[in-house]
Amino acid sequence: MRIRSRINYYFNKYILESIKRKLMGTLLLVMMVPLLIFMLISTHISRGAVESSEISSNLSRMELSSSYIEEQINWYDEFLFSALVDEKLVPSITTVDNLSTLNKFNTQSYIKDKLFGLYNGSNDILSVSLVSYEDHLLYKVEKNDFYISNNLESPKKQDNKDAVFDVDLAKNSFSFTRNIYRFEDQKLVGEIEIQVMFSFMNHIAENLQSNEGEYVLILDSQGNPLYNPGHLSLKKFTREIGEQLTTSHGEKYIIKDKDYYFIQHMMNDQIHLLKVVPKEVMMIGAVYIGQSGVVILVISILLTILLSIIVSNQVAKPIVALSKTMEHVEENNFSVNIVANRSDEIGLLYRKYKDMIERIKDLIEMDYKREMENRDAQFLALQAQINPHFLYNTLQVIGGMALKKNAKEIYDMTQRLALMFRYITNKRGDLVFIREEVSHLKNYLYIQKVRFGESISIQLFVDEAVNQVSIPLLSLQPIIENSFKHGFESKIERGTIKIDIQKVFDDIEIVIEDNGVGMSKHTLDEVNRKLALDVDTQNRSIGLKNVDARMKLYFGKEYGIELYSKESEYTKVILTIPFKNLME
Repeated sequence: MRIRSRINYYFNKYILESIKRKLMGTLLLVMMVPLLIFMLISTHISRGAVESSEISSNLSRMELSSSYIEEQINWYDEFLFSALVDEKLVPSITTVDNLSTLNKFNTQSYIKDKLFGLYNGSNDILSVSLVSYEDHLLYKVEKNDFYISNNLESPKKQDNKDAVFDVDLAKNSFSFTRNIYRFEDQKLVGEIEIQVMFSFMNHIAENLQSNEGEYVLILDSQGNPLYNPGHLSLKKFTREIGEQLTTSHGEKYIIKDKDYYFIQHMMNDQIHLLKVVPKEVMMIGAVYIGQSGVVILVISILLTILLSIIVSNQVAKPIVALSKTMEHVEENNFSVNIVANRSDEIGLLYRKYKDMIERIKDLIEMDYKREMENRDAQFLALQAQINPHFLYNTLQVIGGMALKKNAKEIYDMTQRLALMFRYITNKRGDLVFIREEVSHLKNYLYIQKVRFGESISIQLFVDEAVNQVSIPLLSLQPIIENSFKHGFESKIERGTIKIDIQKVFDDIEIVIEDNGVGMSKHTLDEVNRKLALDVDTQNRSIGLKNVDARMKLYFGKEYGIELYSKESEYTKVILTIPFKNLME
């Protein structure tokens, strides 16, 4: 709720309250809304076109790649078949009882060379093996080593003269196997097998992966991965997806979990070529189009803003200038230059406003002169209200001291009293610095200290930062005089008066507190009521009222006196004035 209110506040302040910004906003809406709608529609259309184009491109590349892979696989079959066209192959695996040891060695050397010839025919061949059913021997070349071992397998069907294609999931490889027949009687005498790794597809997979993030797999007939050059995370590729892909002959691609799966079936559905394209990769073209659209949109916004600024300045600039002039006048600055050289309604408004300012200026000057005259008269009246009771008591003390003490003390008293009267009578105006008011107060407190002796304790603290701040003349003495007159004269116990003057934020607080007889709640309410009303008083509040009236006159109604008291305990007076110098 608070966030909403702040949004409303800033919207009202910076948009609704400015005709220039409202005009700019209107122009932006009129020009930007159609552009935004067009961008959204074109982006939606382009995404569909890009998706269709990418699907068609991937299908074509998959068909070409699968054809090329089958050609490569069939090449290994042809390569194996070429090894059978050798008249020495059949005799070498046929048993002859009277074969000498030398001939056996030559036969094995021939088979070894034959198998190594096939093994070295390609770097992707994993192993080559030859089985002799009559000798029950297995000849094999693997990892550049030649092995001979007993073969216990029974011969396969003799009518299978085609190559047998098989997939080895454990070794991620495939194999071609061909039977060997004796030409004379077409008897099955052995078989030869070549096993090839799927690594021959590396360059095909690289060409098929056109973008980063795409993956190419070879699956067996059950949907299990045989070849995974991109190390696709198998957490995403589940057996369920593999089975769905390998069994769906009618569909060349499916979309699942925001990924595109393109499938091509090969070698009579024994292996399957799969390409996985994430949606973000599939739509990368649309992203580029969207980014280009954003750039165009930003440029359009900047041009629109520039155009709206130019138009709004032409329309709203005179009104904005007039509003700024009004702000200066509101701050009591009537020395504003208003040029009314337009002939339209705005020009008429300028001229009328200029005439109004001149009339207001004349009225203010007249009112100011009247206020100054009233202030001087009021100050003279306030000065005349100084209570002569203090002067009477002081003279009594001086007379008593003349009888009991030497002339030095009488001299000090006389000097203090002279400084006080000179401070009151020599000031031209009603404002003084706080340091001057405090100096006068110290003279007054000295005389009162002599008068009351040890029965009075005075504590005075003045913050040095407030010395040059303005305060009305005789603001402190009348309040402290009330403490002595009403608070201590009938008090038997030791009296204490505390005076604390210091800066508090942007104001100055003057706290005067005594532990005199205090006031009852009824009396306190009555004094506060009379302070709040513009009426004359004839009791303790006369000094407070004078000081409060002058402070409100100079500083405003928010400043002045606050009064707190409790009967038989204390009385506290707080004066608040602004931290500024009015005499500069």
